[in-house]
Amino acid sequence: MTSIDIDVVTITAKIDDALFVTLSNVSQQKYGAINHIVIYHQASDIELQRLQAYNHCHNLSFYPQAGSGIATAFNEGIQHSQGRLILFLNSGDTLITDDVIERVIKSYTQHQWLWATGETVSLSRHKRLQRHCKQPQVWRETLFWYGNPVCHQSTFYSRQLIEKIGLYREDLKMGMDYEYNIRANLIAHPTLLHFPIAYYDTTGVSSIRVFQQFTNHRRIRDHYFRLSWFKRLKADVYCLLKSCYRLAMIPAKLLL
Repeated sequence: MTSIDIDVVTITAKIDDALFVTLSNVSQQKYGAINHIVIYHQASDIELQRLQAYNHCHNLSFYPQAGSGIATAFNEGIQHSQGRLILFLNSGDTLITDDVIERVIKSYTQHQWLWATGETVSLSRHKRLQRHCKQPQVWRETLFWYGNPVCHQSTFYSRQLIEKIGLYREDLKMGMDYEYNIRANLIAHPTLLHFPIAYYDTTGVSSIRVFQQFTNHRRIRDHYFRLSWFKRLKADVYCLLKSCYRLAMIPAKLLL
């Protein structure tokens, strides 16, 4: 049986220790047919030499980012990819166990889904706070009314789906993954993987700029979903309260 290639795309602003944490983690995956693609924003000659010398157990390639912005980096990762499945695992993020990719490939082989999303464990900066984000038992489109129900660190997109929906919108500075997942959901609902996929750092830009994210998500939601005034108000109140809670949690995320 021919192996199914999977591309893990890692976006990083610089070549630093956080990147090598992710490289080491992906390198330990038991599944063999993994291509690890790194898109980096900037690097010195010494940093590039360190990356070139890294002994990855899978196929490692790396490219300087030609454009600017996170969406552009994601798109460049897609353009450099060739595998049947793609996972976006940012610098510093890690897969929870060494058989995660094996379990995902088993699910894909059995069900031939267009995309699938698993569970995520969010971490504070020093990993003293953890939150296991479990899957709903049943997928509903209404989940998108209240923000992005899908973490890209735990979501696998098939080549077939990407060919249907295209690239990320580069005009969106925040919320581009939310908008992308809505477009994916218009093609097909994701298959739910009821096991944890990845740890992810909650101190990134989108996790800190909570009200900017609230505004962007609201604008994107209203573009795709024609809600009644009452449902829109209900969603806005919920998302605003969630943003306030996330704002209050920022010191704990940064210090713990």
